[in-house]
Formats: sequence, C-alpha cells, structure tokens
Amino acid sequence: MKTINKLFLSLGIAASAFGLSSCVGDLDLQPNNPSDYTDVSNDMDRVFADLYLQYATYGANGSSPVSGFDGGMAAFQRAMFIAEEIPTDEACWLWDPADYGMAYNGGLFNPNQGCLYGFYSRLMINITLSNQFIQSVNDGTFNLDEEGRKRAEQYKLQAKALWGACYYYMLSFYNNVPYADESTPVGAMPEQLPRAEVYNRVTQQLEDVVASFGANQVPEYGFVGVDMAEAILAKIYLNAEVFTGTPAWEKCYTHCKNIINRLGKGGYYGNGLARAYGALFGANNDIYCLGNPGSEVNEIIWTIAGNEVQLTGFSGANFLTAAWLGTNGVQQTMGIPTQDANLNGDVIENGDGSKQFYTYYADADAFASAKASYDEIFASDKTKWQAIINETVNGVHYSFDPTQTGYIAQEWFNSGNGWKCMVARKSFVRKFEWNDVAMTQSDDRRVANWQTAAHGFSVENISLVGDDWGNNGYLCPKYTNWAYNEDGTINKAASPTNISSTAGDYAAIRLAEIYLTAAEAILNGGGGTQAEALEYVNAIRARAYGDAPGDHSHYWTSLSMQELRDERCRELYQENVRRTDLIRWNQWCTGYTWEWKGGVNQNGSNLPAYTKCFPIPTRVMTASTFQQTSGY
Repeated sequence: MKTINKLFLSLGIAASAFGLSSCVGDLDLQPNNPSDYTDVSNDMDRVFADLYLQYATYGANGSSPVSGFDGGMAAFQRAMFIAEEIPTDEACWLWDPADYGMAYNGGLFNPNQGCLYGFYSRLMINITLSNQFIQSVNDGTFNLDEEGRKRAEQYKLQAKALWGACYYYMLSFYNNVPYADESTPVGAMPEQLPRAEVYNRVTQQLEDVVASFGANQVPEYGFVGVDMAEAILAKIYLNAEVFTGTPAWEKCYTHCKNIINRLGKGGYYGNGLARAYGALFGANNDIYCLGNPGSEVNEIIWTIAGNEVQLTGFSGANFLTAAWLGTNGVQQTMGIPTQDANLNGDVIENGDGSKQFYTYYADADAFASAKASYDEIFASDKTKWQAIINETVNGVHYSFDPTQTGYIAQEWFNSGNGWKCMVARKSFVRKFEWNDVAMTQSDDRRVANWQTAAHGFSVENISLVGDDWGNNGYLCPKYTNWAYNEDGTINKAASPTNISSTAGDYAAIRLAEIYLTAAEAILNGGGGTQAEALEYVNAIRARAYGDAPGDHSHYWTSLSMQELRDERCRELYQENVRRTDLIRWNQWCTGYTWEWKGGVNQNGSNLPAYTKCFPIPTRVMTASTFQQTSGY
C-alpha cells in the first residue's frame, strides 16, 4: 500500500492528507521518513490542496508544523513579513522584546531569535512538501487514470513554481543555502550550496516551468501558473547581482515584459490595474485575482487565499489588519434625545464649533430616560465629550475621549481583532506626499486608512515599547475587512458580518510590482526605453491619486532611480519586498538611516555588512553539519 505522512488541519475544507506529523519537529530541517502514515493513493487532489494550505494558514499552537513555536508567527506570509519589513524603515514590532526589541527592530540578528527559526522552518517545510509531492507523482504513489496523469503534470509545475518562490526568499536571506529538490532522497540532509549555485539551479528549473506551462496558461483562482512563475523569475533576476555578483537586468525585463503583454490591458485605465488601490486589499479582493472572473482585470498574480469562515489564521490579510489596529479612546456619540421625528439624525453646529446630532425616541418613557442620562452627561465637563461628534465613519458618529492618546476603532475597518503590535517609522511616513507639515492630509489614496496626528497619534518613534502605542508612531493599515466597489467606495451590504477574522486574500505579487520591476530593469540598461519606464511609473501614480484616464495631474515628466525607489516603497509597502530592495540598492548598511536602525537609539546608525544575510537558527545548526553564515 502506497503511503505518505499526514497532518490534519480542521479548517472546514478538505482535511490535510499530506504534510507533517505533529510529532515530527525536524522537518523544518530535512524531509524525513514519515512517522504517521495514511493511505493517500486515491487522494492526489487533497494532497495537492494541502500544499497550498501551507501557504495560507498554519497549525494552531501545539500542533504547528514548526515544533515548539507559535504557529501564527510561522505562517508563510507572516514569517516573510517579519523578515522583510520589521527590520526596515517601514514598521516596528512593539512586543516580544526577547525576539524583537531593539536588536531585531534595528536590523541586528542572532541565531537564537525565535522569529528567525520560524522563517527558516516555514520555507524548508514548504520546500519539502513541494518536493515530496513531485516525488509522489513520479514514483506512482497515486492511483491515476489518464485524466489524472494529465492533471498531475500540471500540479507538478505548480508545485515547482511554489518551490521557486520559497527559494527566492532563501536566496534573499542566506549566502550558504540549504538546497533540496525532487531529486533529494527522502530523509537525506539538504546540500548547503553557495548562493550563486542555488541561483543557477533555481532559475533554470523555473525557466523550464515557464516553458512547460505555455504562454497562454491561466490558472484557476487560488492556484499559480505561468504569470506567477515568471514573476518569481523576475524577482530573482532583479536581485541577481546580490545573489551572484553579476546583474541580469535583461532577463528581468524580458520576463516582466512577457507578463505585461499578457495582463497589462483592460480595466478603467486600460493597463490591467484595478481602478482603486484600496479595493485590492479588502474583503472581496479575490475578484482581482488571476483566474477569478469577478473583474475585468487580474492585477493580483499570486494570491494567498483567505476566508472568514473556512480559511482563517493569524497571518495574511488578517495579520496585516489586526497587528496595526486596536480600539482606543473612541465611543459612539450620544445623540440629543428628541421626540420630533423630523429631527432624527440631523447634525447641529454649536457656537463653539462643536457638532451634535439628534436621536428620535417614539416612546415617552424611553425618551425621558435618555434625556435624563444625556442631561447628566452633558452637564459635566468631564463627560460632555461623549455627546460631541469628533468623527463620522460609514455614517456613524464617534466621540474622542480627551484623556486618551490615539483615537481609533476596529469597527472602522470592520475588524474583529486589534493587537496594537505595530507602528510605522517616521522615515517611511515622510516618503509620501503630504499637504501639511504634520503629515495628516494627503491626496495619495494609498494612505487613506492610516491613523495620523489628526487622530492623536505621534509620528515620532520615541520607543519600541508596546505600552507607548499611540505615542510612538503612526498606524498604517493597508488591509481592511470591508468589501469595496471597483471605484474604491465601501460596499457595506457585501461586507462580512462575521468579523472574528479578516476575509480578504493576501496579494503576494501584483501586476503593479511587475511594472515597477520592469522600470528598474530599464533604468539599469536591461532593455526597453526611458519613456516606457516613465509610462509604467505614471500608471502607478495615476491610480494612487485616483486620476481619471487622460488626467496627467500626477504624472512625472522624467524619472530618476531614487524617484523610482521611493515610488516602489509607496506602492508596495507591506508586500514583503522592502529589506531585499534596500540591500539591492546598497542602502541597508550605509547611505540611508532610519529610526532605530542599528538598535542603538532613535536616530539610527549604520549596520555591519554581515547583517545582509540571516544566521541559520541554532536549533538547525545543532542538528546539522551546516556552515553558519559569516559574521554570526
């Protein structure tokens, strides 16, 4: 009987039939012989679905595939975010000082940090699962008819594309890379190879995948295909000089151009981009995903699916909503009781500039009770604020408690979670184009959900302490749990009502990134023209400001490399590219300083060169013969 190890994840979808036993803790290091067996010979589709499941969610604490570790922290998107964004100028993590604190937030790493173990383990687990699936198809584990064999060949290409995505991150963070592919025997220790050799192997295999998919292949929603595989290749070639010492701008541009030729058309702007930036990060953003017929455009090339009922976890869109949010200093405003139905909901302006509104009570007793409560509250200077409108969100009036710092409500984002874990760094905030010195008002719609000084938040990063949340940085939520219309307005009727978790997908790679990557390749001599690069960047800017087609108000007439870098930062924040970008631009160690860089003080300092790579976790080194990253 053909068998394979399994992991059961109770998510309301097909139970996992392929993966890791709950007691196997060293699969983060190598593909082991299974210790818990089940017959999956007739379950290839379920086994294949589990491969995708490992990108979308995780096992809960105690049953996470990463033994002895917080399952949420080891989920794919979240592990990549912690690696790519937290040590940079974008964000700070305010809790878990043993793992983060001044060191990790400052870009200083050590092999004992749990978050680095989670990062490494998640990549190796997903690499192992891809390899084992391909091996299982090749060795006849599954009982397949002719149609099943055809399907299996497509599944193998997708598994290899996902494998390549993991190796993109391995190349980005390690200079001596543990390498395993489908030829690696089960139970064998991965080879540790120089970065340049792994680069050559991975790019060659991905080139073969792209050719095998065919130029016109379109995946079903939630799966990957030729565009994702080419996008991963473009990302690897974009960083070829870091990985090998030799640039590959021409290859990067070629693969970007192939994607643009296929996807860069249609929609409001005629360039394949969604009309509204915010709609790409809402509860119904799956309509913009490649393979889903919900929209005319397919800007999201690789999606990590989410669902508020069946596919939840402390990662993806849910993580990127909850980690920024909390409810603080805010409550719904008390209306002035009235028995005049014609006044219900009317807003009045007081002589001092404050605003109030009327609430109608038909029942006399209810009116009398509400009036007594209102009179008592409004008569006291300490409680009067509860009847004053400070902000109206989605038709609901809110009051701000003057004794608090930082005003926000999770319900503004239709979110059921608020962890108060992250704040933005001032250097990142300053990259946007603001209309005021305090950086509270901008025409750039990419900051529409931010909480700034207008809501009592300080832009200064005075500390990396969670108890200072509200007073040590702006909040920059990008994802919400609202459904959006294509013009970017909120569709409350279509929005989830079960808000214990965020429903939207995580957009892992978007067409907008491909435009910006192509522009960078062009500016570095990879092909195309300066006019073409400018066209790509202006397409991004027009959408960011909500310009109508033909309106060139926010177009640039020329493009420098630094302008492109800043636009890439503005467009792709929180999309797991920032640290790799800074290293490619030689701005990680020196040449650019942000708050708490270097882990010494708020002003920041330079970083040593060895921090361009991560150390291999101590737990992995102890169980292997690997060579540690230089400098650690």
